[in-house]
Amino acid sequence: MQTHRGFCHMMRLLGPILTLSCLLSLWDTAHAAEIAVLKSADLPYYERAIAGFKAGLPVPATIKEYNLRGQLEQGRDIAKSLRASPPDLVLAVGLKAAIAAKLEIFDTPVIFCMVLNPEGHGLPTANMTGIAVRTSPATQLTAIRSVLPDRRRIGLLYDEAQSGDFVRQAHRVAKQMGVELVPMAVRSQEDLAPAVRLLRSKIDVLWLLQDQTVVSESSIPFLLESTIDAKLPLFTFSSTLVQQGALGALVVDPWTVGQQAARMVRTDIHHPVKQAGLLHEPERPQLALNLNTADYLELTLAPDVIRLAGQIFSGAGPVARRSDASDLIP
Repeated sequence: MQTHRGFCHMMRLLGPILTLSCLLSLWDTAHAAEIAVLKSADLPYYERAIAGFKAGLPVPATIKEYNLRGQLEQGRDIAKSLRASPPDLVLAVGLKAAIAAKLEIFDTPVIFCMVLNPEGHGLPTANMTGIAVRTSPATQLTAIRSVLPDRRRIGLLYDEAQSGDFVRQAHRVAKQMGVELVPMAVRSQEDLAPAVRLLRSKIDVLWLLQDQTVVSESSIPFLLESTIDAKLPLFTFSSTLVQQGALGALVVDPWTVGQQAARMVRTDIHHPVKQAGLLHEPERPQLALNLNTADYLELTLAPDVIRLAGQIFSGAGPVARRSDASDLIP
């Protein structure tokens, strides 16, 4: 007579939806579910997401971690081994981990997170669900409007290949909100300086997206300094950039993303048909503000907005600066 776990292993062959049901059954009968965690590399935001995931999981669960060390081929080899002896669920953290899972794991449910522009990489697939790194255009524009209610012309820099779909959605949302979006496409870092020069006189605030063509370690000082020099508010996605002088940001915390992934295992597992193939918006993003930058730009921020901010920076001089790339692009 087959054991309960042996039965679930057999049912896994029937597809990812039944596998999800099997995992739920394992949880309900207090058997330790096996979870494999694939991480793209040893990076602080990946580690924080994994820690949040572990802390949010119900017990009992057996977790085994695998590190791709930045190598996609190594990830594919690891994923093949998991396919040969499948766990009950895979958590893929980072782009290379998610791609390895996509290419090699077909019948085991996969949750991915900390992946920028997943749609551009064909994610999620039928047996995968994920949590986006970007909050939606509506969420971000609402945050900008709360901080800067009188600013009507919002400029942004983007690479079509990285962010084109997002910008088109943002354009529609901006129209509904009664604000003007002024996007400018760039193809390389060399395009940034002339693009900023063209935009500065046409906009009231610059909105900086998570776009790998626009944002890099080399471009950050230029973007911060050029907007500060022009007394142009910069709204971004990173508390590090706010600390370095941007006015504000809507920040996605990796720990919170990990907790959300754990809840998807624990709660959304009850609805496997609804879960498969979906991309979820990250929950509870935090507003970050630099009050010294606001003073330097001669902006008066509403007290209610300041009270809502989860992170507030200030320091000597017009901006507070500290070198830290911990919450930039995954």
